Amino acid sequence: MNEPQVLEPTERYKILIVVLTLITTIITAVVATLQADANIRANSANRDSQYFAILASAELHRSGLQSTYDLNTFAKVLLERQTELMMQFTALEMEQSGDKFGNALSKISALAAKARADKLTSFSVFYTDPRYASKTTDGTPDGEAYLRDSSKLANEIVKKQNTAADDYHKWSSKADSYVGVLTVMAVAFFLFGLAQALTGRMRLVFAIFGMVILLISSAWTVLILVV
Repeated sequence: MNEPQVLEPTERYKILIVVLTLITTIITAVVATLQADANIRANSANRDSQYFAILASAELHRSGLQSTYDLNTFAKVLLERQTELMMQFTALEMEQSGDKFGNALSKISALAAKARADKLTSFSVFYTDPRYASKTTDGTPDGEAYLRDSSKLANEIVKKQNTAADDYHKWSSKADSYVGVLTVMAVAFFLFGLAQALTGRMRLVFAIFGMVILLISSAWTVLILVV
């Protein structure tokens, strides 16, 4: 019967180094895949962040124009109401003083002011929208609700933009960290290559150093995934 062959220590070290090199290659491929995925996610988040930033800017511009129009219309309604009231008082004074022509002219001016105010109210969100219109005839519109609603959409878009920006920084940092892991992996490859070229104890020393770096790289990869 043939006795089983016993490998020389040198041969065993060669096999160990080959196995470690194979393991390093597999881990490097995994890290490279993770790095590519992190880059894709970072680019996608960056694109979303820029998209939401443009949307927020457009919405702020739109809401600014809308608010300017609404507030100006509301101010004109108030002005016409004051003009109507003032002309009514003037007509009353003219009637008491016996100035019939001035009385009639003041009444006409009051009616004109009332007509303008009534027409403006049909264009004002403070009178046509039930969310802001006064519940009583002599009440004032709900300006606080209007201001809250006018900035609501812009705030929601800004919140999405901030989330996308945070995701971009997160995945970009991960991608950079994976590049660092790949750089350290390259050192492990170099040490295993030297170990294969050397003989004796030096081969084992370089193999051990390569194993340590491989373990550090693996732990670093897991840390990046978890954090």
